[in-house]
Amino acid sequence: MTEPSVTQETENDRARIIQSSALRRLQQKTQVYPLEDNAGMRSRLAHSLEVQQTGRTLAGKILQSLHSQGGLEVLGLDGQQTAFTNLVEMACLMHDLGNPPFGHFGERIINDWLSKNLPGCLTQVFGPSAGAKKSLPALLTDRLLPDLMHFEGNAQGLRILHSLHCLNLTLSQLGAMIKYTRPAWQTSADAGYDYRQQKPGFFYSEESLYHQMEQHLDLMPGHRHPLVYIMEAADDIAYCVADLEDAVDKGIFTLKQLQSLLNLEWKKQCQQAGLRTSSSRYLPDIVARAMEDGAPPHVFITRFRTRLFDDLVSYASDRYCTCHAAVFDGSLDEPLIDGESEQHLALLTLKWVARRHVFSRPEVETPELRCYAAMTGLLDVYKALLVIPCADFRKLVKGESGDHFLAYRLFHRLSVRYTRTYTEALNQSQGTPAERDALEWYHRCRLLLDYVSGMTDHFVLSEYRMLAAL
Repeated sequence: MTEPSVTQETENDRARIIQSSALRRLQQKTQVYPLEDNAGMRSRLAHSLEVQQTGRTLAGKILQSLHSQGGLEVLGLDGQQTAFTNLVEMACLMHDLGNPPFGHFGERIINDWLSKNLPGCLTQVFGPSAGAKKSLPALLTDRLLPDLMHFEGNAQGLRILHSLHCLNLTLSQLGAMIKYTRPAWQTSADAGYDYRQQKPGFFYSEESLYHQMEQHLDLMPGHRHPLVYIMEAADDIAYCVADLEDAVDKGIFTLKQLQSLLNLEWKKQCQQAGLRTSSSRYLPDIVARAMEDGAPPHVFITRFRTRLFDDLVSYASDRYCTCHAAVFDGSLDEPLIDGESEQHLALLTLKWVARRHVFSRPEVETPELRCYAAMTGLLDVYKALLVIPCADFRKLVKGESGDHFLAYRLFHRLSVRYTRTYTEALNQSQGTPAERDALEWYHRCRLLLDYVSGMTDHFVLSEYRMLAAL
């Protein structure tokens, strides 16, 4: 592939992503404050746009550094700067695409529901002996069931782009957004891959795609695409101040209170890292300078974010270039903003202040209780789709309701896009009759998870109210 075509391919990817409905849905999904009516608070889309801009800045800084070192020609990047930046920007824009309603809290709701309900559904579909797993195919017990029990937004993002919305993106673009390199059926990281495999990165349904990407991009098993490190750093940099800025805007605490909380948490992080707080004034000094002259909140936030942003971008860029060999082959098992730096301690400080003093506030927790009731209630209603024997469900899909009149009507409420994906997956299923039944139930469960996780926050509430009133 010639260079101009490489750039054009990334431009095509860019257009497909920006025009996708999956991206637009992020406008009505939670960042921190569920069901927030204040348009000034960040939605998941607003956060993604900030990560995109941060990624663009970081990519430019890295390319500039490589150019000054004469590395662009050596690495084959000379003339491909636009393609490089496009891949980073779009990976950043897509990084939260698979997040369910209510963000990470929604993930916990889904996984809690699956752990409590999926084993019982399995027994109803495959018979009483399913509980002992004696008569079930190994494919179901070893791969499919463990895979279903671990819903993860990053893995769902890959599924949305490839299997559900079929955006036909380049493998380089897909690879640049896959943060984690273990399948969802694998319950723990391989030795030496603790960071890269701390969470599932892809579902069984996209496993063949993942291995195709590995082969095409010449990645060793368990190794990352090199641009993932930039996307991940951009995400860390973008959200570190954003959550606290929104908290100040909502009046959760004053600037003086925020300064005190940051200083106290900084001391804790330094002590845990073995640094002497008397000589480690990195973050407290940034906060103090931002508050000079009695700066009002919006001036403080601008000063604080600008100084920290510039510093973190420079640090991440230097690390990318310094560790380029490990980054290039995807073997670096830590983030660019690593754990031994003051910059990393600053990120941890900001994160823990948000967790301890923002996420536990009534402004966050009270709406989350509504979210839990609505999302769990919806899953309980649609559970009727997961307890039908495989042969009966195949008939239901063809329009024969039989005795399953409720499931028949619920099935018709599912997205046509998702049901088409389910049907296509079944048509490609192979194996023994028992394995094909196992795959049918697996893809049926995926169908329900696709539908619920793809909802916006307010649609979950309206759908639950409608069905609960029946």
